[in-house]
Amino acid sequence: MRLFFLHVRDGSELISDPEGSCFPDVVVAKSEAIHSARELMSESVIRDGRLGIDRRFEIADRERNIVAIVPFREAVN
Repeated sequence: MRLFFLHVRDGSELISDPEGSCFPDVVVAKSEAIHSARELMSESVIRDGRLGIDRRFEIADRERNIVAIVPFREAVN
């Protein structure tokens, strides 16, 4: 298992994932990001009346290098 950090980028704001999560590979981390994006958009609609579809996950590895970017738009396809 490898450690990945799923940071959320909302415009110029970066919401850091301080702990990270372990996944077998970046493909599984991306799948989790899509699942989480759906949950975050649902919560955002309920809380703010805003879908927040312009946000994205920036997935980083243990060394804090960005290894994938997952736009929230991918969660609605």
